[in-house]
Amino acid sequence: MRALILHMMVTLDGYAAGTDGDLDWIEVDDPELDAYLAELLGSVDAQIFGRVSYELLASYWPQAQRNPATPGDAMLAPLVNGLPKLVLTSQPEPELPWQPARRIGADLAAEIAALKAASGKPVVVFAGITAARALLRLGVVDEYRLLVFPVLLGAGRRLFDGGERQDLRLVRSRAFPKSGVALLRYTR
Repeated sequence: MRALILHMMVTLDGYAAGTDGDLDWIEVDDPELDAYLAELLGSVDAQIFGRVSYELLASYWPQAQRNPATPGDAMLAPLVNGLPKLVLTSQPEPELPWQPARRIGADLAAEIAALKAASGKPVVVFAGITAARALLRLGVVDEYRLLVFPVLLGAGRRLFDGGERQDLRLVRSRAFPKSGVALLRYTR
């Protein structure tokens, strides 16, 4: 049975996006953090995105592979672009130009159960607060990996907003000194 990893970037005060959905606080130049992300991408079979996040990332990563803005983008783009993308959406036939990609969400509980029951490497939820919350409500997340950025936004969209209490166990923490980002890994 494969694991479902929720991997999200959050601010120190718990926001996963600014009030307008902005993510400008994520921009960092940290080769050690990029190496960690490359290692993570190499350890999974697929990525789950919400539709809005998929569309945002689809406008960036294919071009980043051809014309990377940073050495980190040059390393990560082939990995991000090559992995299958599962797009959680309620739209019956969304356009999915960033391939390989397919829609999920018609019967999310059954689709996630089938994904987890299949053999293979873990599946990672990378982006989309709404998508992450849907999976949290289903109780299907096996591991939480939070990249905590040294930023206090003061307002925005929280990843964890409501829901039932869950007691988690810290399995690893890691600091990225250049950027000040901290990785916190928890299991249920």
